[in-house]
Amino acid sequence: MIRTRLFIGLIAGIIISFRIIGQDLEFYREDIVFSIRENKVITDAEYYFCNVGKKDIRITLFYPFPDNTMELIDSLLVEDLDTDSVIQYRGAGTGIFFEIFVNAYGQSAYRVYFRQRLKEEHFKYILSSTATWGRSLEFANYELQMPLPFILDSLSYLPDTSYILNDLHYYKWKKVDFMPDKDFEVFFHSK
Repeated sequence: MIRTRLFIGLIAGIIISFRIIGQDLEFYREDIVFSIRENKVITDAEYYFCNVGKKDIRITLFYPFPDNTMELIDSLLVEDLDTDSVIQYRGAGTGIFFEIFVNAYGQSAYRVYFRQRLKEEHFKYILSSTATWGRSLEFANYELQMPLPFILDSLSYLPDTSYILNDLHYYKWKKVDFMPDKDFEVFFHSK
């Protein structure tokens, strides 16, 4: 019970800090590739931030995972793409915390890569947390790669394009001024 209250307090503190810094720190773009491989999904995501204020910003972000999937992650890497350095993170129940830094009037980019075991032929990626930033993403690009033996049953968002290349089925989304109203979910089965 105490842990739950502490966790809720941390989340509330982060959301409040987003509101305070939110005028200067903007999360404006994400590019994410999801690759389904056998009983795993690999997520390779890049996130872009800009600081429209005159002071440098250093803040700790909470990166959520859906439901109880944190226990299914067998590898996780967070990187600062500007410095090519690995960033330390700490786990917190349903996600991780990591720190970002953005110079005054500057931009920064971070990569989060993880491999997650699938208990069933379904996975979910949280997009709806974008609303905590109080504004839509200027750009969002998503790609799903599935080996041909897997059959897609449903997607929460219809793709803009799809094609087959080298025994993989590719689905792609390009969004502009995007405020997700639901999470990214994929249901599939194997032949």
